[in-house]
Amino acid sequence: MTELSEDARQLLADAEQGGGLVVEDDGGKARRVYAYPEPTTEERSEALERMKSFQDKVQRSFDDQGVTEDDLDKLLQEDD
Repeated sequence: MTELSEDARQLLADAEQGGGLVVEDDGGKARRVYAYPEPTTEERSEALERMKSFQDKVQRSFDDQGVTEDDLDKLLQEDD
């Protein structure tokens, strides 16, 4: 932490106040873990419903266009 700039230290302090953050070293090992508040059952349920709605919209769009997830994966892997 001492090697970080003042701005970076402030960002981490703000993240700690705001909920949660994990800081890893170059090897991917967690060095500092900030708590993340657990969502309520209602928040989880609402998030699940929003995700399901989004997935349904994406599937309808795929169906309308006659494409599959594999088609999308291939397109994303193409070089520009």
